[in-house]
Amino acid sequence: MRIKNNKKTYLKTGMKIGAIATAIAAMTKLSMNKVSRSMGLGLVAALGAATLISAPAHAISEASVQAYAAAMNQAANSQNIGQISRLISDEVIISLTRNGKTANLDKNGYLQLLQKSWAKSTNYRYNIRISDVVIAGNQARAQVVTTETWIENGKPVKLITTSRATLSESGSNAVLLRSVSQVTIN
Repeated sequence: MRIKNNKKTYLKTGMKIGAIATAIAAMTKLSMNKVSRSMGLGLVAALGAATLISAPAHAISEASVQAYAAAMNQAANSQNIGQISRLISDEVIISLTRNGKTANLDKNGYLQLLQKSWAKSTNYRYNIRISDVVIAGNQARAQVVTTETWIENGKPVKLITTSRATLSESGSNAVLLRSVSQVTIN
């Protein structure tokens, strides 16, 4: 709806530019050829702006989604919190459910949870698999399974998270926008 309103605004602006050009031409006695050209430029500018507004911001691709998985895999295994932060939207909503209890995390909450987990563990390993990708415009929805393993208090821990995630394109990279996850710890 907003895009249509912007198109109307630009078309009205283009018409006003044309009308102003006609009035100027009449007052200065310019030829109608120059007036027509001015009107045409006004309409071209208005239509061009409306077309730019209508174009999707950044279309996402399956390749972007797989690149996201590779980047997340590398960043998590190297415990690079800065890189992980760049792979997560500032507006992210992450919903984690374990044993019937759900926690909703924003970006900072998720990053803090990761750092706390890393601090009390050794030999941390991370693996991510993405499947069933469905792309709609600048978003992709996918099934995501992550497997994390580490040693905590001398005991091996394995955490498997199954998620339905939404990714969006940000600049030239895919970022996590939403995730609804079921967590299992073995």
